[in-house]
Amino acid sequence: MKPRGRFGAAFTGVLAITLTASACTEKEERGYDIPDSLCGTAVQAETLKPLMPPGKEVSMAPSSAVKGLKRCRVSVDGEPALSASIDWQEKGRSPSDVASFFAGVDPGDKTAGDGRYLYSEFGAVGEVVCPNPREPDRKLFVTALSREDEAPGEAAMKEFITAYAEAVGKSDECA
Repeated sequence: MKPRGRFGAAFTGVLAITLTASACTEKEERGYDIPDSLCGTAVQAETLKPLMPPGKEVSMAPSSAVKGLKRCRVSVDGEPALSASIDWQEKGRSPSDVASFFAGVDPGDKTAGDGRYLYSEFGAVGEVVCPNPREPDRKLFVTALSREDEAPGEAAMKEFITAYAEAVGKSDECA
């Protein structure tokens, strides 16, 4: 019986590895190209890729219903995948202040960049360095929120929010 037990254990191990590999391969299948912009704001596709779920078609819907806030809602196959925003706030605000009213990030989450970035597994806030702000009496922030059930992880959110804040700092918002 021992050989069967070993064989059974080995088979179970191989099956588990195969299923895990299949799941990883399936997760990576995208029938669309990773965008290089979010509603007109240039982004690095490499930093956006971990935030994008599998699917066939990606679409974006810009919104600026609130003064000082530009939101970009990204959907894959008609399902929400990511929401990113460019948000002018009062001077004196910090990423923690923005996080206190932004879903997906809490003021006590991890920070980077001398406190300019705050991030969790599925949300992030970043302070934009703006050499010539379009609104000189305000401070500029970016936010990102991915689907909680498809959380890309802290490292991916940190990398994305850092790159997104830098891109916005080079955009018309800061020129």
